[in-house]
Amino acid sequence: MSDSAVLTPSSPFAVTCHPPHAQGRIAVASSALDRLADIRADQVNLVILWRELPPALARPAAALAARGPFCAVAETEIHRLADALLARCPAPLPSSLLTDIRLLVTIFSAVCGGPRKLRARLEAIHGPGCWRWHTDAVGLRLLCTYSGPGTEFWTADAGAAAARRLSPDAKGSVLPPGAVAILKGDGFSGSAGGGAIHRSPRAAGRRLLLCLDEAGRIPCD
Repeated sequence: MSDSAVLTPSSPFAVTCHPPHAQGRIAVASSALDRLADIRADQVNLVILWRELPPALARPAAALAARGPFCAVAETEIHRLADALLARCPAPLPSSLLTDIRLLVTIFSAVCGGPRKLRARLEAIHGPGCWRWHTDAVGLRLLCTYSGPGTEFWTADAGAAAARRLSPDAKGSVLPPGAVAILKGDGFSGSAGGGAIHRSPRAAGRRLLLCLDEAGRIPCD
């Protein structure tokens, strides 16, 4: 991809790698909730759920992002996770945001096979975050940007080795606020060397980002 592109709900539901790399990984984008389970298919390393945030959620999310920078992390049983995250935030979480986090925790738990515990990180970022192209060492990871530019991803290659070869000036596709992405990391069974390549926007300004991981993968300290 030579130009940055903000994907919209009218984009094709299946985004095939171009050119396809050796492992033939693909990204799947859809407005159908049940398509998130496609991440468990061998050839898929990224799934995207298109959705637009209502003003009742977008406005308070932007206000919370302005309270940053901060990073709140919690790891516990899924039914306690949103409240545990709330207890670690330096500012109150709007009820609409808490409701949405609970929804995404439930969805991600189902995609992961129903674990009792998950890890959550809610981060208000001012300026660039992890702007270098990379893959994650986790199994599965959910990302949702509630305010500011979303995660940028690359579908022409996969895996940490390919990510290291990418120039920082290479431009991929940018997820809009509210879109939900589940990425397969290099730590997913059978996915070593095939994790989804992505990064934070290089000139991001203020962002509010939710990240969900399987429990036990990353220390909370």
